Amino acid sequence: MILRVTYPESLKDAYECATGNFGIPQNEHGGTVVGTVVYPQANQKSCSRSHHFDVSFKSQPADLPIFLLADRGNCYFALKVWSAQNAGAAAVLIADNINITIPSALITKALGDRIKEALSAGEMVTVNLDLEGVSSLGEHVEPLRPR
Repeated sequence: MILRVTYPESLKDAYECATGNFGIPQNEHGGTVVGTVVYPQANQKSCSRSHHFDVSFKSQPADLPIFLLADRGNCYFALKVWSAQNAGAAAVLIADNINITIPSALITKALGDRIKEALSAGEMVTVNLDLEGVSSLGEHVEPLRPR
């Protein structure tokens, strides 16, 4: 995925970034989402419920949608995004402080259980993790809902 910063000039560039591949995007057909970034003074890790933000992320009719910039840490990514969504954000950018360089995949619990059973039975489990054409348009694994 590419994040293109269009303003200010000092940041203007295209940046590679990872996709948070959970949930179901409103635009199932891909495309581009344009917005303006907000970094709140409170709840900067976006781990608290939506009412703990010091700003509203609901954009006015003539304004661009609001993207929350949140710091990594203290809770799951799904909770960060869920909190921001409830506060009206259109998207979330998570500032990563860990340089992860290996691929990962979120699988369903059912598949995980089946793999565990096969391993427990002494079977060798071999997989192919296809990294070509990675998209958020396929099936989605539903994240745990905060209580």
